[in-house]
Amino acid sequence: MITFKKCEENDLDLLHEIALESYNDTYQYLWKDGGTSYLNTFYKKEIFKSELSALDIYYFLIYEGKNAIGYFKLKKSPIESYSADECMELDKLYLLKKYTGKGIGKTIMNYILSFSKEKNKSILWLKVMESSPARFVYEKSGFIPINKYDLTYPEIIERYASIITMICKI
Repeated sequence: MITFKKCEENDLDLLHEIALESYNDTYQYLWKDGGTSYLNTFYKKEIFKSELSALDIYYFLIYEGKNAIGYFKLKKSPIESYSADECMELDKLYLLKKYTGKGIGKTIMNYILSFSKEKNKSILWLKVMESSPARFVYEKSGFIPINKYDLTYPEIIERYASIITMICKI
C-alpha cells in the first residue's frame, strides 16, 4: 500500500538520502559528470532544511509499507497567464528505480492533485525533461505541454537538454 507523509525537520536525513539516490537513479544520463555538479549545487542538505521550514513549500515522503521509496515537492508558485493564488508547482517527484514502472505514479499524481485542490489551487504545473519517461505519466494525468526550452548547464549533454513545461487544470 502506498502512503504519504508530510516531511518535517526530523525527516531531513531520510529525505536527503532518498533525494540523492532517486535523482541518481533517474537522471545521471543527462550529465557529462554523472550529475555531480548539479547535485552539489541544488541538492545540498542545507537547501532541503531551509525549504522544510518554508510556508509555501511542501515535501512528502512516499512509502510502500514501512519503506520510503520516493518523495515529491510542491510549492506555491505562479506560472505565466495565471495568478500565484491559482497555482501549485510540482517541483520534484522521484521514486527509487526499483519502484518505477509499477503504476505507483498514478497513485502519487492522484494524491498531488487532491492536495492541490485542498489548497484551493486550480492549476498544477511542472517541468520535465523531454527525454524522461515520467513525461508520459504526467500526460496520462491530464498535463499538457505549454513550453519547451533547452537547459544551459555546463555539464549537461546537449541532446538531453530539452525541458518541457506542462500544466494541468484541476
